[in-house]
Amino acid sequence: MFRKALVSALFVWVLLTAAVQGSGQLEKSLQDFAAQIYSDYAAESFEAVYAVMHPSVKALVTEDEYTAFQQRQFSRLRLSISDVEVGEVKHNPRLPASLRAILPADAKEAVYGIEISYQASFVRGMRFTQRISKTVYAAMLDPHGHEPTMYLLWDPKSMEEEEQGNDSD
Repeated sequence: MFRKALVSALFVWVLLTAAVQGSGQLEKSLQDFAAQIYSDYAAESFEAVYAVMHPSVKALVTEDEYTAFQQRQFSRLRLSISDVEVGEVKHNPRLPASLRAILPADAKEAVYGIEISYQASFVRGMRFTQRISKTVYAAMLDPHGHEPTMYLLWDPKSMEEEEQGNDSD
């Protein structure tokens, strides 16, 4: 009887350990994904960032539109990004309404929020340097499979806001 209990307890412990390790690997993959996005963004490799956009975002914004928008932003603000740090990953966070509207109602992806912070230097009348902290959202198909597919969720409305801001200048 004792032997059965010990074997059962060991089996449960192995399952829990595997689940925790799997969760840790998933979290690390998501952190690496966010770090790569911001590395590409800081290097002004906007095509690489666009390549990992969710298909719903790509249906709304072409690569040319996205890269031209980001190039204008970096040029206009003389923006530079450095010291990127990736933090906590949250499964199924509450998405901003603008991102909820992008995802199809029958979406099969798991959604994650990844905390990120970076140093941003930019000019807006005078030079500013500040630490920015935000949540990056990612969608993942088959998160526990051998090769999960990760997508960046990005709100194209920021492009509209920039255009409206330029109209008032």
